[in-house]
Formats: sequence, structure tokens, C-alpha cells
Amino acid sequence: MKKHPKLARARAKLERKLIHGWERAVFSAPQAATGDHEQRVLEGPGPLQRDDPRAASLFSALMTEAETAADAGLVKHTYVIDARRRIEVDARHGHVKQRELDEQTVDKIMGGKDRALRPDRSATLLRSIGIMNPDGTISARNAKKYKQVNHLVELCRPTWTGHARERPLRIVDLACGNSYLSFVLLEALRLEGIDARLLGVDLREDVITTSRARAEQLGFGEHARFVVASLESLELDAVRDGLGGAPDLAISLHACDTATDAALTLAVRAGVESILCVPCCQAELARQLDQASARASTGAALVPAVVEQGLLRRSLGELLTDGLRVELLEACGYELGVLEFVASSHTPKNLLLRAKRIRSLAPAQWRLDPVRDRCAQLGVDPALLRALTQLAAEA
Repeated sequence: MKKHPKLARARAKLERKLIHGWERAVFSAPQAATGDHEQRVLEGPGPLQRDDPRAASLFSALMTEAETAADAGLVKHTYVIDARRRIEVDARHGHVKQRELDEQTVDKIMGGKDRALRPDRSATLLRSIGIMNPDGTISARNAKKYKQVNHLVELCRPTWTGHARERPLRIVDLACGNSYLSFVLLEALRLEGIDARLLGVDLREDVITTSRARAEQLGFGEHARFVVASLESLELDAVRDGLGGAPDLAISLHACDTATDAALTLAVRAGVESILCVPCCQAELARQLDQASARASTGAALVPAVVEQGLLRRSLGELLTDGLRVELLEACGYELGVLEFVASSHTPKNLLLRAKRIRSLAPAQWRLDPVRDRCAQLGVDPALLRALTQLAAEA
């Protein structure tokens, strides 16, 4: 094994700085022209008590790993002590630098704004969702994502403003996937001192397993439950049992095509006070508009070329789908806001539907007829209208 004498000379200084423990060590290769670099992450023991008998052996093992990493070309070493302090060493010259995440640095990372998820107090979450690097930095590549996540928190904030704190805020995440949005909201609520309970629902067992593990890692294990179920078969009693009561907020992020409609139907059935929905892949109406009768009726009402040309028809289908979703939720007593939460230059999936219930209506009181008439004129039959019509008939 090739030795690195300059790294060995840094050993004494490193031992003085790491004697009370460290969270993780990150061994990296110099960054390539593509911006990528190989790295190895070694979890540390965390804080150590003074005179901990393990300290010497733990540090010795760490230095052995550092030598091995340097031999493999991973010469840039970072030792994260805590959320604010890290030590940087380059094995090629042995220089030891201590970096402090002071207020000036935090302000620079946050772009001069007071953001909900600060890099010093929400580091675990930011690492978990891939925004913060293991060494505690946020790359230029992820800086925009960091700002977008904080912007999304601000767009969501009105849904819990005014919540009575005598009981937890109950959240159901429908088609939760990896539950990134859920964990971001739980973190924002934690920072505001609002107790919350979450139930995540998804058809895929693998993402539910991942969400459960991430909840434990983030310290939300007692506040978050996850179940494998289809939205169409999920019973309201199961939702209430999972949350300890009726949900206050329903969220759905990128549920594909009519899965979004199933999520909205369940939210309306549950009578939630607020809904946060980011639709995805709205293809149902585009398929319907491809039928000759629909093209004829819609083209007569609009511009024929919009339904005759496939690319325009798909775009029209997306707009009609979300526009009709807005009208249908309004017909059920909700007030809607349609917001752009990510600039369209970054992703086309940038639409947020934010709904607040302003009238408590029984299904028989839903004003579906005007929307149904409009759909008939356009030659479309959206899934959400069919589901709400069935609920109203059953009531």
C-alpha cells in the first residue's frame, strides 16, 4: 500500500479536532470536467463523551480508512463534526482547514432570504432528499432545487396557518411515492412547533418500504405511517385509523394521469379542509379528444387545429383536465388557487392546485351539472367527474 506522508503529518491535528466525535467522513476524488466525482461515505460514531475509551481506536480506524481512500485516488477528505462544523484535508498536501457554517455563510446559501429549511437546522432532511451533499455542502447544481423546495413550503404554508394546536395536524399523502413532499412538510411543521401526523399511501411496496426507513432516519417514525393500498380501494376508516382521526390536509405529488383524480376524489370524500395537488401526465382527455366525435364538438367550440394536431391536442388535454378539476373542486365547496411552484424552464410538472374548503356541502349539494354540461359540449368525460357523479348518486 502506498503511504501518504503528508496525510500522516496531519494526523495529530485531526485527532485534536475529532477527539470528541464526528458524524461522517467523506472521501472524494477531485471533481471531473463533467462535474461528477467518485466518493465514499463512512458514518461516524457521533458525539463522544470526554475520556470515552473508544475514542483512540475509533480515530485509528478512521485514519486507516483515510489512507485506503487516498490510495484509491479519493484524496479530498471531509470530516463532518456536526451541522455547523467540518474539517477538510487534501491527502496530497496535508493541509487541514476547519469550515464553520456561520450566519454569513448560511445567509449566502439561502440567497439572502429567511428560508424555512435552513442548511444548519434541517441538514438531515436536506441530505435525505438529495439536496445537501454528505459533506454538508450544497452544490451549485442543487442550489436551485434548495430554493424551489423552500418556495414550495411557502406556497403550502396557508394550508396550516390558523390550525388549532390543541391536536395534531393530520395529513394524508395519496400516491406518496418516496414521500419527499411529506417529509418536507413535516420538517417545516416541526420547525414551527406544530405537531403533525402523516399517513402515506401508495400501491408500490418498495416505495412504502423506503418511506418507512426514511421516516425513521429523519426522526419522524412516531409521526408517520405508511400503507400499501390502491387509492380506489382505500377505505376512509383506514385513513382515520392511520391518523387517529379525520384528515385535515390531503397532498398528492405527481400521481400519474387519473391517479390524481382518484386522490382528489378520496380527499373530497374525506371532507379535508385543504388539498395540495401537483398533477402529472394528464393523458386521459387527450385520448378522448382523439375520437372523431370529440374532435368535431371540441373543434367547433374552440379552434379545429387545436384538436386535430396531436401535439396541440395533448397540451389542450392537459389544460382541460386541470381546468375541469378546478371547476369540479369548486363545485364541491372548495376555493382554488393554481400556482407555479417550479419555473417551467426546470420542469413541465410545475402546476400546484391549492384548495381550501369554504363551504361544507353534502354530495347532493355538489353543483356538478354545469360542469357536466360543459364536458358534454367539449365531448369529454373526465375521471373526476365520473367519480364525483357516482358519489353523489350513492348519497
